Amino acid sequence: MITLRQPSKTISFAAFGVVVLVVLAIYLPTLQTIPIGSDHFLMVDVGETQIVLNLWGSLHATGYPLYVMLGNVLVTAMKALGIDATTAPAVVSLLWGIGALAAVYALALHLSGRVLLSALMVGLFGLTRLVWIHQVIAEIYTFGLLLLVLMLVVALWNNNPIQLALRGSVGDYRRIYWLALLGGIGVSHHRALMFVAPALLYAVWPQLTAAFKRRELPKVIVISLLLGLVGFLPYLYLPVREWTGAPWVYGEPGTLSGFWDQFIGREADHYMGLPASGADFASGLALVNNVLIDDLMLPGIVVGLAGLLLALRYPQRRRVAITLLLNAGVSYAFHVLVYHDVLAQLVLQITTSLVFGWLFMFDIFLAVPKRRLRMVTQAALIPVAALLAVTLWVQNYPWVNNLTHNQTGLQTIALLEEAPEGSTVMFDWGPRYVSAAYERDVLGGLQHIQLVDHKSNLRQAADNDGPLITPEYTLFRRPVSWWEEQLGQPVYLRAAAPYLVEIGTEPEIGESTDENGITQETNLRCTPDSIILVTAWFTPDLPQQDMSVFVHLLDEGGNVIAQADQFAPVYGWRPLTTWLAGEIVRDVYALPRIEGAASVAYGLYRQLPSGEFQNEYEYSIPVECDAS
Repeated sequence: MITLRQPSKTISFAAFGVVVLVVLAIYLPTLQTIPIGSDHFLMVDVGETQIVLNLWGSLHATGYPLYVMLGNVLVTAMKALGIDATTAPAVVSLLWGIGALAAVYALALHLSGRVLLSALMVGLFGLTRLVWIHQVIAEIYTFGLLLLVLMLVVALWNNNPIQLALRGSVGDYRRIYWLALLGGIGVSHHRALMFVAPALLYAVWPQLTAAFKRRELPKVIVISLLLGLVGFLPYLYLPVREWTGAPWVYGEPGTLSGFWDQFIGREADHYMGLPASGADFASGLALVNNVLIDDLMLPGIVVGLAGLLLALRYPQRRRVAITLLLNAGVSYAFHVLVYHDVLAQLVLQITTSLVFGWLFMFDIFLAVPKRRLRMVTQAALIPVAALLAVTLWVQNYPWVNNLTHNQTGLQTIALLEEAPEGSTVMFDWGPRYVSAAYERDVLGGLQHIQLVDHKSNLRQAADNDGPLITPEYTLFRRPVSWWEEQLGQPVYLRAAAPYLVEIGTEPEIGESTDENGITQETNLRCTPDSIILVTAWFTPDLPQQDMSVFVHLLDEGGNVIAQADQFAPVYGWRPLTTWLAGEIVRDVYALPRIEGAASVAYGLYRQLPSGEFQNEYEYSIPVECDAS
């Protein structure tokens, strides 16, 4: 027989305080303190959230208005206290996440009466992969986790038929009404929380049955529906922000059709649908199972499920166990059968139930009649938990840290600082675009450029006064043919700055000033970190063969100390056979600023049939700036 205990509040608070300090010590080194860089699927929305929580904008569908409103208030307050704008959105997630862990701890302690066991369980849950990553990035899921656990707390606190009957509280509908209010807020925040409904309905079934017998069920249903609708009132935020001209408002929520698209999340439709074949079903099953294994590890899943199933044997645990099994089972079934991508909210609903299975499993062993077995379990509790914590840390710390400290966003911002004044820069929507937008719109940098994405009107962008440019790596995904289709005319690529390509709609035609070569003009300049070679290739005739570019940084002895060779001019995108007769093709190469640099040798070369390389054109220019 499992008995409930009443530990002192002082000990209970102290135990959770220790857990919070431990997880914070682990979390803080991995906290997102820089603009988004990683393109991992869990990180794709982080940059957008960093911007929106600083500018009182709105997020992509379904908008998450309550999260945005509360997040903006918190970020504003944190900035007033000296926390920088980049870090504050991640701290918002951390606040919601610690609140969620506190709610898990409170429920675990209430169900088991065991302070140490509850604290260890919560600490391990906090180190699982999805919980950890969402504690330290600007994302919506710790808020969703908090709402989930609060609903479970309301549904399961003292929720067994014997206690309810003894207290005469079966006819008390406050539990139902609180669940209706929290459920409306939860589903308004994230639609996946609707799949908790079967579990919650089961948990309050005695009260619903009593209401039916007393002919009060219609009243209870109407009040519950009205309370649930309260959770959707924050959606008024979306059209109001568009009508008031706020920056970074997603979509067109100020129109009826645009608001409806946001509300139902129409753009996520392509992720949903029943499996078309057995192979599709197997693929969905493997996807969800692999994510769960990464999160809890296979032994953690087995122990969690076994703990929930074993708890069914005990009358005072049965309703709790069934509720948690329904929560996990319905979420799992929908994820496998209907949703064809990883949805963190659904996974967290599954893992939350399973970690309570850990609680029940150890609680059962700690309550067995055999004294020796109890003593072994008690002695093993802390060492086993410590071993699991270290295992989770070793598995998850490098993964989380790599995602939150990815430098791509900072590198993108540094790249664009070299962009020509007044230029319009096209990025595919994603971390690079959003990191640049964050620097421009939140931090006030990059004011010399305009940003557009691949869905923008590029014909209009090409008509702007400044050049239309894009990073050279964009051309792997958006080749010349794509640009010509977007602009409706031929394009002529030339370098605009280091690793930035101008999408010209008119060729630059001129005359060579180099009678014996293929260059028109060349200059060298230094930045704090780089030596930049700017040259203009030219030939009066159509080139008959392609050649590659060599750019070598030499010391006084003529030794190569750095190089920036390319397969073809303009970072490999303008082979000579694509030039027009008399066209000037501008090119830019960045070399590191190294002590001892004396000159830059550059030119064109080709590979002979024998495999040897032969320089066709060779030039040299002295490094006249201090390269130390």
